[in-house]
Amino acid sequence: MLGLGRVVDSSAAGHRRPVVVFAFATLFYWAALYVYVPILPVYSQSMGASLVVVGLVVAAYGFSQLILRIPIGLASDRWGRRKPFCVAGLLIASAGCGVLIVAPSPYWLVIGRGIVGISAATWVTITVMFSDWFPPEQVPGAMALLTFLSGISQMVSTGVGGRIADAFGWTSPFVVGVALGVVGAAILLLVPEERSSRASSPSWIRMVKVGTEPSLLRVSLIAALLQFFFWATTYAFVPIYANQLGASRTTLGLLTSGALVPYTFAALAVSRWIGRWGAIRCATLGLILCGVSAGVVPAIHDVVLLGLSQAVGGLGRGLSMPVLLGLSIQSVTPSEKATAMGVFQAVYAIGMFLGPATAGVIAEALGLGDAFLISGLMCVAGLGLLEVEQRARSLKPGRKSAR
Repeated sequence: MLGLGRVVDSSAAGHRRPVVVFAFATLFYWAALYVYVPILPVYSQSMGASLVVVGLVVAAYGFSQLILRIPIGLASDRWGRRKPFCVAGLLIASAGCGVLIVAPSPYWLVIGRGIVGISAATWVTITVMFSDWFPPEQVPGAMALLTFLSGISQMVSTGVGGRIADAFGWTSPFVVGVALGVVGAAILLLVPEERSSRASSPSWIRMVKVGTEPSLLRVSLIAALLQFFFWATTYAFVPIYANQLGASRTTLGLLTSGALVPYTFAALAVSRWIGRWGAIRCATLGLILCGVSAGVVPAIHDVVLLGLSQAVGGLGRGLSMPVLLGLSIQSVTPSEKATAMGVFQAVYAIGMFLGPATAGVIAEALGLGDAFLISGLMCVAGLGLLEVEQRARSLKPGRKSAR
């Protein structure tokens, strides 16, 4: 697997096998969450959903994460365990797909997608369990690798999911999602848990201090704005827009997959580019590309050009998100990493929820074009916050500029 051997070799040699097995479980995890994503908005419309309800179907996934990611991070830190949460996450993904299969109305799709969001909330413990195998200085590279693995899985599963729907019907990708979750859980059971992190019971004062650390909150808000953009466009209303242009279900899958290809490989390469360009510059370029990719959509009336704009946005997200992920846990102790990661992922889940929900209301009232423009403006706001973060870091004694 590209890059995996190099990262594992630089850690303890005895960790090679569990890291590789864990990597395969991660592939199944993300495939179970995303195999049906390209067809879900159009499927919702086929069941009679308005654009507002389509937005709610997509947003339910982020809402569950918004509510649960911090409690899961806190519980994992206090218990000192990661693996039970990870296994449960895969099984819950299967349960959510099961609800999507039998959903009699669009509102049941909201419920099913919300259950899948509970599964996605356990990504907090998956990232921390993976990082536990690496020394602190190698965590940013490990996070970039994990982001690469998630991107590979999303890229392949979304590309195949549309084709499956074309060949076997609307609900067939949901059936595949059930199977993927069960198989992933079985694989994860083979992975021993790294026991170097012991159970901890940090005081509430300390937990509040971690959760309100200014740098963590700034980085998390930037990620939320980035997620607003991506979920309002690629995962919610680009499929609707493409369907209006005459795209087939297979093409819907390819459009989503096309956004994930540059995202995936940029996420892998960014660990090296950070050393050359600096973390802040990588994230800045990424946000600029994301804003441009959303702003041009209203002027596009060709599926191929729409796919090109999605590729540009995917590249931007791949440059930005791994950087923000690494910065979020850079300044906390190992026993507080899951708490900090829970805060980071809960805050960016606000964007995953508000993005499609808000864009749905805007699209219903003003048209799809305005929804894309608003999404692009979120990236502009992210650039402003990123500049504030850069200045704050440059003023801290003993800390080198991330630029």
